[in-house]
Parts: sequence; C-alpha cells; structure tokens
Amino acid sequence: MTDTADFLRLREQAPAPGLDPGRPCWIFGAGSFGRSLASAMQAQGIAVAGFVETAPRTNAALGLPVLDWSALAREAPQAQLALGIFNRDTPYDQLMALPAAAGLPPPLMPWTLYEPLAQALGWRFWLSTRALLLDGLERIAQVAQRLADAESVRTLYRICAFRLGLDMGYASFRSADRQYFNALTLPALQGRAITYVDCGAYDGDSFGELLAQPGIACAQAFLLEPDPANYARLTQHAAAQAVCLPLAAADAHCSLTFNAGQGEACTVMKEGAGPPVTAVALDALLPGTPVDLIKLDIEGAEAQALRGARQLIRRCRPVLAVSLYHNPQDLWELPELLFALCGEGYRFHIRQHGFNSFDSVLYAVPRQGFS
Repeated sequence: MTDTADFLRLREQAPAPGLDPGRPCWIFGAGSFGRSLASAMQAQGIAVAGFVETAPRTNAALGLPVLDWSALAREAPQAQLALGIFNRDTPYDQLMALPAAAGLPPPLMPWTLYEPLAQALGWRFWLSTRALLLDGLERIAQVAQRLADAESVRTLYRICAFRLGLDMGYASFRSADRQYFNALTLPALQGRAITYVDCGAYDGDSFGELLAQPGIACAQAFLLEPDPANYARLTQHAAAQAVCLPLAAADAHCSLTFNAGQGEACTVMKEGAGPPVTAVALDALLPGTPVDLIKLDIEGAEAQALRGARQLIRRCRPVLAVSLYHNPQDLWELPELLFALCGEGYRFHIRQHGFNSFDSVLYAVPRQGFS
C-alpha cells in the first residue's frame, strides 16, 4: 500500500467485533501479558475461565486452569478467546492458525482488547485505542510525503493497517535490510573514523555489530544504558573499547524512574515506583564532540532524547536510527520532530525489523553536499 487515498480509507473500515463482557473468556497464552489481561478483565468484572497454551508448562495460573488446545475444544468448543501474547517472537498470523486447527473461533486481538482495558493495562508499547490511531491518519499521510522511498511509505501504511486489525499478513513481514547498520546508513559512515553514540545500549550487542561491519572504523563510542543489570553486562563486553555510562538520554539533566514492566513493557519516566536513574541531554554530555551516528532505542523516551540533542544534530549532522514502536503516536510525532531538527538536508526511511510491528526504525541519513 503506497496510495495515500487508499490509506486514508482505512478509517471507513469497520472495527472487529469486541469483547463480550457477558461471556467467560479463555486467554491464549499464560505468560506475562496474558496474566495482565486476566487481571484487567477480572478488575472490570469480566469472568476469565482459564488459559490455553499449545504445550502448557503448568496446570494453573492465577488460580485458573491452563489447558491445551484439544482439552479446550472438548470443554468449550465455542469459547470466547483472547490473544494474551504481545511480543516480537512469533507473528500473529502464525499464532492464529493454532485455534483454527483445533476448530475454535479466532481469538480477539490485543488491539481490540486494549480498547476497553486501556486504563488497567497501562502503557503497552504501540498498543492504543482505535480512535487514537484513526485521529493520526492525516498526520501519518503527511509524514509519508517526506519519506525517501516507496518501501518506507508502504511500511508506514502497513504498520497502521496492521494495528487496526486490517492487515494480518504484516505480522510476519520483516525488511530485508539489517537493523541499524545497513545499506541506508553504512555508506554515509565509510571513509573516516566515526564517533558512535548508543542510547539504550543494552549489553553492547549493537556496538559489537557495528564493529563487525566491513569498511567501518570506530574511533570512539559512548554507550548509555540505565538498567543496572544491563549496564553490568555492557561493561563486561564493551568497557575496553567504549565509554560506558549508566545514564538515560533525555532533554535535560534530571532524575527519572526506571520501571521494569512485564514482557514487552518497561520504560523510563519522570514518576514511578522503580529505582531512580540519572538522565542527561546529549548536548550537555558531548558539547564539542563530533558525532557521526546516533542510535536511540530507549523505551519511549526517544522524543526527549532528540530534543536534548538538537544542537548536536544541527552541528554534526549525524546518521540517526530511532526506534519507532514504543508509543503509538511515535508513527507521526517522531518523524515530525526529526523533520524539524534535521531540515531538508536529510533523507528519511522506515524499515521493519521484527514481527508484529515491533522493531520498526526511522532512519535519518544526511544528504551529501548539504551543510
């Protein structure tokens, strides 16, 4: 899908049937998100009959039975099913085949379930109400006009269609380009020794991939990772080759809270119950350092980090790789922000690197000849 008129017609598509609060619900998946769904339903008076898994690891979860597919088909052949799996590991179009093979109805999808349960479930990466995404369609279409290639436009539009439940096949789509270091970003980095900044460095895995790229020489690297456990692994793997900092990136020096969530849900925020984390603006951290490449994968704080690097971006014109899936509004707000910070001298691309629209990345690459 690259036609804007066709894309905007997504708002005319009828929503999928929703949760029937008068019927007991069986939840497909007894992991962290499935258990969160069960608790959210119970808090709203919706009966949860139990869980179903392909190969149950336990007989019970939250005091409820955990059955396999054949047992559920015998006990409740017309069960109301809810998909309690929310991660990048297995594409949803493959998971949908499991209840179908058992002769059971298709499960309600996470985006349908989120609508009535949003307050109880809280922030869940890109999950949103249908209205929020529909209200953003015009801005998304405007973003598409600034993207540099048809694949980026198609990727952006299909992400939206998938999250509205209108393109299930997109669940298993992944770009042929490697994440972060690929044909979009590497040509602009060759021929000189570069400085790399990694916000959300985890255990140094991305830094290691960068060092392995042929034709790339890394003169210095600054790796920021606020999670204590991840930071310990980072220093073990990368301290000899990079400056490792137990910091979060933000728009100013401040103290934030690291909230470890469940499954695909953890974030750094200004208020919360987790341990405090020191945050810093990249402009203040690296005021005179030439920077060639910035990677941001910081659990929803990408916009803050970009605002805190506005001077660096204008001064150095680095390549940027920015995660685009941590908040539903990131699809339009992050590109709009980068358009303003980078100006006309950049090309912008979007690529999809994980299943179920996780690991989508916005790439901003400076055009040669612009200053």
